[in-house]
Amino acid sequence: MTTISSSLFTSQAGAQVSDLYATAAKSLMNQNPALKSIDAQWRRDEARLSNLGKIAQALDGFAASAGKVAAGALDMAATSSGKGVSARLASGTAAPGVHSIDVAQLAKAQQLATRALPNKDAALGAGGASLIRIESGQGSSLVTTTVKIGAGDNTLEGIAAAMREAGLDAKVVQDGKGFALSLSGKPGAANGMRVQVAGDPVLQGLFTYEPGGASGLRQQVAAQDAQLTVDGKRITSSSNNVDAAIPGVALTLVSTGKQEVTVTRSNDAIARNVKGVVEAFNIMHASLTELGGKDGDANAAVQGVQGQIGKALEKLDAAKLAGMGLAFTGGTLQLDEARLKAAIAADPGAVATFFSNGTDGVAEQLAGAVAGQFASASALYKQADALEKDMETLAGQRSQITETASRQAMLLMQQYSAAGNGGNSLFGMLQGPPMSAFDFMA
Repeated sequence: MTTISSSLFTSQAGAQVSDLYATAAKSLMNQNPALKSIDAQWRRDEARLSNLGKIAQALDGFAASAGKVAAGALDMAATSSGKGVSARLASGTAAPGVHSIDVAQLAKAQQLATRALPNKDAALGAGGASLIRIESGQGSSLVTTTVKIGAGDNTLEGIAAAMREAGLDAKVVQDGKGFALSLSGKPGAANGMRVQVAGDPVLQGLFTYEPGGASGLRQQVAAQDAQLTVDGKRITSSSNNVDAAIPGVALTLVSTGKQEVTVTRSNDAIARNVKGVVEAFNIMHASLTELGGKDGDANAAVQGVQGQIGKALEKLDAAKLAGMGLAFTGGTLQLDEARLKAAIAADPGAVATFFSNGTDGVAEQLAGAVAGQFASASALYKQADALEKDMETLAGQRSQITETASRQAMLLMQQYSAAGNGGNSLFGMLQGPPMSAFDFMA
């Protein structure tokens, strides 16, 4: 980033030069046709990458449901005695039993906020380019996010939007004192944030944060871990999603207090789990169909995914599926619950084996087809990788143009300052009428 000499901005005339510098830099950027092309391509790539991410989310939701059944947990169920903890089967390692749980503390994310300002849409600072860098975690878990703020983004609302685009949890909140930007991190005591700002001094004063040091942001909520006791064993977790406390069972902590989680084996669980797989499959299908209508690239990705899943479906025994109340129609799974329950009543072992036999059951086939979409050789992975590389190239090109415009604007303002405009002892060294910056740059 170009460093601007502070000596230019130490008086009223210097403040004028600062404003002119920002105007000149913005004008030079706006006049650059290559920058417009880069920004347009960036927006297209960003939209395409977002669609691919949504496709992956749709697949992941079904994979979790089918994976549970494929792991051999078809005839198992996990229930909680209250609403403070929810429980679900995560793998086939779960065993029947009753588990006592006492949640002493929930995991919380750190929340930081600026001081209250009277207007969320008012420009902050001179509008020059600035970088806000947010760090969280430590050591190998350190995560750094850098947010670029330029002219037009330098309002509370604009900065919050830029942070959200970078994947951060930021929003503008209002209370009786005015408007403030609120920034939330990830849950867990180790995920406290540090915020540094390079560029506009006004943004530096508002958004810097260093624990125990001088900061513009103020801590509203401290980061903390979840603390609970399961069957007498104390457990600490950075998240409220706890997977290792009970073998094969995933817990979601909702509130503090004592609960019981019961794991049972029953024929009713078979029906519930099959129904859950059907519902998850149809949700995935609907999501993929909707995403496929976004654009040609998204449609090509969806068709590739659906083609791979279709190949897995072709391997299934349609007659056996029908005997258990299942059928594929128009890409979706249809379930006749009465027929499924009759098949379970007649031979629960046969139903369980058909869906999850460890090699080629229904759940294994579907889960395997979905898992293949995340492999490095898959079309989905290759498309996402190509887009990310293209965006890295575009970012480098944009950075070069920005740096060039900043240097050009700086040179213009230095020359303008040296030429003088007759406003004071610095600018009145030359004879003749005052010269405007527009005349100077003409």
